[in-house]
Amino acid sequence: MTPPSNPAQVQPGGWNDAQARFYVATIASSDYVERVVPLLPGPWPDILDVGAGSGALVSRLVADHGRWLAVEPQPAMQGLLERHRPALAIRHVDLQVHPCTWQNLPPATRAAGLLAANVGATHHEAATFFDAMALHWTQSMRWVVSAQAGPSTFCLAGFLPAALHGADVQPAFERTLHDLGPTRAPAEVRFVDWHCRFAFPDESSAQAHFLDRLGLLPGTAQAAEVCGYVHRHARHTTSGCEIGCDKRSAVLAWDRS
Repeated sequence: MTPPSNPAQVQPGGWNDAQARFYVATIASSDYVERVVPLLPGPWPDILDVGAGSGALVSRLVADHGRWLAVEPQPAMQGLLERHRPALAIRHVDLQVHPCTWQNLPPATRAAGLLAANVGATHHEAATFFDAMALHWTQSMRWVVSAQAGPSTFCLAGFLPAALHGADVQPAFERTLHDLGPTRAPAEVRFVDWHCRFAFPDESSAQAHFLDRLGLLPGTAQAAEVCGYVHRHARHTTSGCEIGCDKRSAVLAWDRS
């Protein structure tokens, strides 16, 4: 996902706490985890989870008595990872949280499997990321990369038409494969469709979210267009204002004998 535009609010990991929690809440209210988990290896006895986030995927994939190395620089995400400890202790899973970026991962950090799900580097600098991860896994590596023909700039960007979100609509995984080239190409690419959604408490909160993510000032002509689109196309319920958009993810696979 694209980092926030205000550098004064950015913490390690590219998001401030509020943006990190919003992302987690969106994933939790979507069917992303249920759709993606079946396409990943599991149970994984020894996994390096790069950009672990809240741990929604690997908490379901790590084997009992397994080892989960979670690489996550964002403080709010680290706190969410820590919440898994009681349930993991019952399963005798060793959770080790590494509060660093992938660029600063110690060379000796290694696991049988490596997962990078929705890590920006996998489609912004795929070859560099691939080479940096090469020594950190011994058996299998999986990347989950945005694959819809639409924006991948922020979670709900696809709710808006192209004229309003103004982002590149080329599927991100195509950039990934182009950057990897033939020598680093995955052995397999599988696709899964899912629906991203979030229920805002009211319409004004939904409108404010889009203005913030697009960097628009209230009162401008473009802001008025965005707010008007939200008003006309959001799903209004008795409990709030629901925004949703269709997504597709590509799961890229590499295996070593």
